[in-house]
Order: sequence, then structure tokens, then C-alpha cells
Amino acid sequence: MSVTGSEYSLAEKPCLDALRALGYTVLSPEGNLAEREALNAVLLPQRLMAAVQRLNGVDAEVARLVYTDLAGETDNQRWLALQRGTYSRNVPGSRTRKTIRLIDFADPVGGNDWVVTSQFYVQAQSSRKPDLVVFCNGIPLVVIECKSPVAGHDKTGEAFEQIKQYERDIPRLFAPNLFSIVTDGVTTCYGATGAPSQHWGIWQDPAPRRSADFATPLDQHLFSMLDPRRLLDLLAHFTVFETRDQRTVKKLCRYQQYRAVNRIIERVCDGKHRRGLVWHTQGSGKSLTMAYAVLKLKWHLGIDHAELRSPNILLLTDRVDLDEQICRTFEACGLPNPMQADSGKNLQGLLHGGSRGMTVLSTIQKLEGSRTPVADSAAWIVLVDECHRTQERDLGAFLRATLPD
Repeated sequence: MSVTGSEYSLAEKPCLDALRALGYTVLSPEGNLAEREALNAVLLPQRLMAAVQRLNGVDAEVARLVYTDLAGETDNQRWLALQRGTYSRNVPGSRTRKTIRLIDFADPVGGNDWVVTSQFYVQAQSSRKPDLVVFCNGIPLVVIECKSPVAGHDKTGEAFEQIKQYERDIPRLFAPNLFSIVTDGVTTCYGATGAPSQHWGIWQDPAPRRSADFATPLDQHLFSMLDPRRLLDLLAHFTVFETRDQRTVKKLCRYQQYRAVNRIIERVCDGKHRRGLVWHTQGSGKSLTMAYAVLKLKWHLGIDHAELRSPNILLLTDRVDLDEQICRTFEACGLPNPMQADSGKNLQGLLHGGSRGMTVLSTIQKLEGSRTPVADSAAWIVLVDECHRTQERDLGAFLRATLPD
């Protein structure tokens, strides 16, 4: 695929300039070819092996073994788990498997090697050349397809079709992929790996920054999704694989969910206020917002805070169908060990049992008459669905009596 002058000057080059300003190293097409071991390879081995040595204190031999393992991994869901820190392997001289970190979540900028490269040629039966690819520690996380905005038809739609073509023809590039972006320099859309066009969207809100802080909409959109801190936050806490009816779908948060969850985390960590309210419109993804919130409260990669050390989470609804819906969402998304209280007695046992790290789902009616405070109630975080219906009168009073802190 050739790059027209307007496509490069109006879309591709502005993307490269914006990413350079965000701290990325720009690698030329010749540079990315030189760094790979073969034209059909998609990892940057020297950068990956250097990161493995730096983050894990292992030698070059172990780093090469890690690279060999990862080069053969083809499953997108498995890649996400490995990137989040679940990867381990036997290493010479050790009797036990060693956990190997691929990404530094505690220091997103300084602890990782950030690269964007253009015209990333991948040899295959049908060879392809995506416009831009974003790498963290030699791992390709994001593919960006650029189109000129001056043509008389929907170029963003054409760019989306090219992403679909790349996913079909060079699937190895999308094994470690988190999401992809299409842009004509004016309109910028994103979608999770494999997502159909109706599930792609625009990141409307750069909070905590404002639109006025950015010179162009493209700068705003690329900051919102590709600032290294935000990109790793999306990878660590805002991506799930939801399995229903034997079909697995990858889901990435929308901007309102990202903002709501991070405000929840801020509220928990600052310790100044014990309560907060999130207002949702219908269809804005409330169940997934709660799933992302639990994911970040539980895993909180890159966050070291006393309030988030093995917290218990209680998720309350006021209708059985909502309780069932959220429980199904949590189970479908693979959130660890959600426990659904099936009676008031069962709920009391979970609340007063003294365990840590639990996620409990219940209807608030199961707290009817509950007045005995939980001994370690400060270890609990409570998410209340439809709180306007339950927090004013008796049910809210029973909740506060049971979990005063």
C-alpha cells in the first residue's frame, strides 16, 4: 500500500508528532526491519529482551528463552494475562518457576521502552503494511491506520476495513494487540482486537485534562488512549474477555467508564471522603463499569496504597434480576471468585467471617434488620447499584449500621 502525500502530511505525520510529544521514540520503516529477526516477525527482540533483563534481574540466556516463548504465543487472551504479570517459566539454576514481568506498571514512562514505527511490513501469504504500530518493550500493543481527510467519501470507514484485513491476513501482529485506532487526522476511532465496526467509538473526554489543553482533536484523542500511563491503565484494568453462550468477546472500556472508575479509585485512596456518587445514563455500561472498578480495586497494578491491600468488596442491588445480571457479568468477564449471597444468613456469615480479598454480591434486602457492626468494616468497599432507591431510609440505615467504617 502506498502512502499518498496528503495521507502522510495530514494524518500519519501528525500522529507521529503527537506520539513523540508523549515520549515515544519514532522508529523508521528501515529501523523496524533492522530490529526484527525476520520479515514475518512482529516482536522487537532486543528491546523485549533488554526489558526482561532490566525488570527481572535475569541474564541474557533467560531473556532469550522468554523471547522464544512469547514469539510462539498466538492467543490474544493469553497475551493479555502474560502482559498483566501471570507469566512464569523455569530458569536455569532454579528449582521453582520464576515469575517474569514484561511491563513495569509502577513506572509507566521511565520503566518501559516506548516506540512507534511507521510502515510496518509483515510478510505473510498476503503481506501487509500497517501505517503505524505502537510498542511497549518490543511488544506491539496498538495498530493505527491513517487516511487522508480530503477525499470525498468515508475514509475512516476504509481505514476500518483495512484493520479487518490486517487481522485476517497477518494475525500474528494482533496476538499481543490491545486495540487498534483509525484516523483521518480529524476523526479518530478505536476498537478492541476483533471488534466489529458497531463497537468502535470515539474517546470524547480526556479527563482529568480538558479539551482546551490540546492544540488539535487528534492530539486530544491520542493522549486519551496512548499516553503511556493511560495505555497501561487500559491494559491492566479496563479490558475484559466476556464469555457467554460459548462465545468470547473482548471488551475495552468507554471514556465515561474510565473516568468513573478512576474517580472511585481516587476517592478510596485520598481518604478524605467515605462516599461518592456516580450518575449513569441508560445504556452507558453500568455493569461493566462496576466490573472494571472491581478489577482495579482488586489488581491495582502500579498502585501502592494501604486502602487497596486485599480489600473486601460488597456489591449491592435492590432487585433480584439486577443481582443476577451483575453476577453473570462478573463470571463472564472472569473476575476472580465472585460470591453471590443466597440468603441473609449467608450474607452475614460472609460479612462477619473475617476473610480478606472477597467479592460479595447481594441484594440489599438481605440486610433487613442487620444492626451488628462488622469488626473490620474499614476493610470493605461497598458499591451500591440504584442507590437512590435504597439509601434514604431503613435499608440504607441497616447497611450503615453493619458497615459503619
